[in-house]
Amino acid sequence: MHKLKTSLSTRLLPALFPLMLAAAAPAQAAWPDKPIRVIVPYAAGGSSDVLARGISDQLAKELGQPVVVENRAGAGSMIGTAYVANEAPDGYTLLLADVPFTIVPALYADRVKYDARKDFAPISLIGVSPMYLFVNPAFEAKTVPALVAAAKDKPASISIGSGGNGSLTHLMAELFMQNTATKLVHIPYKGASASVNDLAGGQIQVSFTTMPTAAALFQGGKITPIAVSSPERMKDTPNVPTFQELGVPNMTVQTWWGLMAPAGTPGDVQAKLEAAMKTVMQAAPVQQRLVSVGVSAPADTSSAALKGLLAEDFTRWENVVKRADIKFE
Repeated sequence: MHKLKTSLSTRLLPALFPLMLAAAAPAQAAWPDKPIRVIVPYAAGGSSDVLARGISDQLAKELGQPVVVENRAGAGSMIGTAYVANEAPDGYTLLLADVPFTIVPALYADRVKYDARKDFAPISLIGVSPMYLFVNPAFEAKTVPALVAAAKDKPASISIGSGGNGSLTHLMAELFMQNTATKLVHIPYKGASASVNDLAGGQIQVSFTTMPTAAALFQGGKITPIAVSSPERMKDTPNVPTFQELGVPNMTVQTWWGLMAPAGTPGDVQAKLEAAMKTVMQAAPVQQRLVSVGVSAPADTSSAALKGLLAEDFTRWENVVKRADIKFE
């Protein structure tokens, strides 16, 4: 009988050993079990910073951990973006990205220290905002067809301002010229506000910008919007037609903001973040924060929506930069 017990124990111990080890090992902590950082690649106070701080409190409530916004500005968003690309893909460091995320690689291919297409995982689309094409009220062309006709009648005689070389407003100007076969004179300024101020003053005739940047001058009748880049007319400017309505192709372009994680972040963590952001985006305080900076909540905030937008933007701006032969040292 004793030999039987010994023999049985000998046979059972190897089978039980893995179970004993598993029971003794500490359980792996569920994500998240510590604070999460959202990196904004710009200085505090801008639209990206405002949006990041707008979602952080709500996201913290959803995830049960603090969400801290950290500004890492410099090199046109490249410093903060590169920082996130090199962080551990564990869901604890995220990026608040916007349009330069897709423009910078096309402009500065030799200087970018990350692969924007491969080094990030889209999590959630946060907001979108269209670009308006404004003219000075005294300018002879009061519509897009009239502007195109005037530009073709006298090439390089009409000036179009932008917020600076390589800015979205600059690339929108180039996109417009490419899609209308016109030649306007690009005048870069140090910021979009300076551009629209000179537009109101009559120093330039045309300029692209967002409505929040131009709101005061528009409401004061100092500048006139003649087209908007949204898919449909905006409810706040129902009399302003879309480029699509006007027959100008490929001008349905939205500025955007989205939440990204480093590539390689576990799928379950990405899914949990995406689900949390879906709830966050429906919260009244977040909706109010979007409105405060002139940003619309997208109908679809999913990672798939952001992924599709990124793919379209990467291709669009690469083509624009190449066709316009825009180069920076």
